[in-house]
Amino acid sequence: MKVGNVLIFTVAAGVLVAGGLACGRPVVITASAPAPGPGGMEGWERAHPEASQALGAWVREHPEAAHRFFDWDGHHTERAHAFVTWSITHHGEGIRAFAVTHRGQGWEEFDIIMRDHQPAANAFMGWCRRYPEAAESLMRHPGGLEWAGHHIYAGYWH
Repeated sequence: MKVGNVLIFTVAAGVLVAGGLACGRPVVITASAPAPGPGGMEGWERAHPEASQALGAWVREHPEAAHRFFDWDGHHTERAHAFVTWSITHHGEGIRAFAVTHRGQGWEEFDIIMRDHQPAANAFMGWCRRYPEAAESLMRHPGGLEWAGHHIYAGYWH
């Protein structure tokens, strides 16, 4: 709704509604990023069962690295999401290529992961590439990987 020279926007049920535009009727704009899955984070595993099983196998095979990744996602959600997106969009490039392109940009915690858990990091990148929709869905939720580590895979790495 327009009040003076100000437009008022409201969000209802995940839809942005802008009122008072030139046509005099509300304009509805749907959100561009879908939810992580049915039921939010709790539904991610059901929405992506094959990817969830494969991620669980990665956690079992690399429990120390998984712990580091979960913790890193919990403290640096934007960077973790950027890493997943980079992994998906840079097929054939490994962890070293990522590290070189992000060196000196405040990725010190990730440098530790790369140094100590390079095979696990490459394997995680492979998971992201095999299941890009599931990986992006998980990462769209801030701390989604950390949540999955503590709620779905806790028994595999604790």
